[in-house]
Amino acid sequence: MLRLTQIVLISSLFAGSAFAGDLIYRPINPAFGGNPNNFDYLIGTAQIQNQHLPEQSSGGGGGVPNIEFPDISIDLGGAVQPPATPTPLAATTNP
Repeated sequence: MLRLTQIVLISSLFAGSAFAGDLIYRPINPAFGGNPNNFDYLIGTAQIQNQHLPEQSSGGGGGVPNIEFPDISIDLGGAVQPPATPTPLAATTNP
């Protein structure tokens, strides 16, 4: 019975690929060869997604964003860091 169950399971896995069809790429965007009737839908979708942007009379990205970062403080747990000692550079000679 176990052997029959295994055979049925394996054959059902391979039977699914027998009904599979070829994958066909169909572009949606008219700029890449898609249906020209999709243009209005695509531009409408893009405008809905861009509602958060302010309206501007001229092109451009709206300038440089103002980003302020908080000050960073590192707690070393009371440990005192020794002062850095400069390392001497190796003497170089020009031939």
